[in-house]
Amino acid sequence: MTKNIALFGDSILKGIILGEDNRYHISKDIDWEGIEQKLNISIENCSKMGVCVDGGKEKLIKYLNTNPNIDSIVLEYGGNDSDYHWNKVSENPHGTNLPKTDLIQFGQDLIEMIELIREHNIKPILMTLPPIIAERYFEFICQGNDKNNIKTFLGDIQIIYRRQELYSSEISKVAKIMNVDLVDVRQKFLQAYDLNSLYCQDGIHPNQKGQKLIIDAFVEYFNKTKQQNKELLI
Repeated sequence: MTKNIALFGDSILKGIILGEDNRYHISKDIDWEGIEQKLNISIENCSKMGVCVDGGKEKLIKYLNTNPNIDSIVLEYGGNDSDYHWNKVSENPHGTNLPKTDLIQFGQDLIEMIELIREHNIKPILMTLPPIIAERYFEFICQGNDKNNIKTFLGDIQIIYRRQELYSSEISKVAKIMNVDLVDVRQKFLQAYDLNSLYCQDGIHPNQKGQKLIIDAFVEYFNKTKQQNKELLI
């Protein structure tokens, strides 16, 4: 029997890359269709570029109210939530500049989404975040902004990486608390010898090679799940 799976996330699961023209495009290399054929599953991609967890929750509620024929829903949020409004930081580095979503609120929203999914007898699945190349992203966000002011706010450029890692760690923590399956995409990236080669120039969007790692992580997860289900039937 074909399993029906919906993806709810941001530009990572949408397959967005930064092209040589410095514009964002949907890549043809994040091969969800290939996964469908290989694993006999059906995937509906509801991901949207730039969305935070609160916007994802709103979209999820509307989606669930349509009574979809879905077995599992993958949730991938946190990259935009951990980010800042860099134009405001540029204008006032000493002001009250906070992440787009508070870390505690982010975890609470994830838990609420998991509960909503389970109320509809659908299986929730969480995904960790690919890491950020801090130096590249710093240069990217400084385009059109005051570089010195942003650097003053950050203090240490590597804090970009660490702040985003907090949100990925929160995803793992929520998965454990709520007993939810976790696709550990971050581990795949951290095991790579040349992390830089897996990213677009902005330092946050995986390129074609990086997207293949995401696909590999999902293939491994679905294969493992199928095997576990077969063992339960023995």
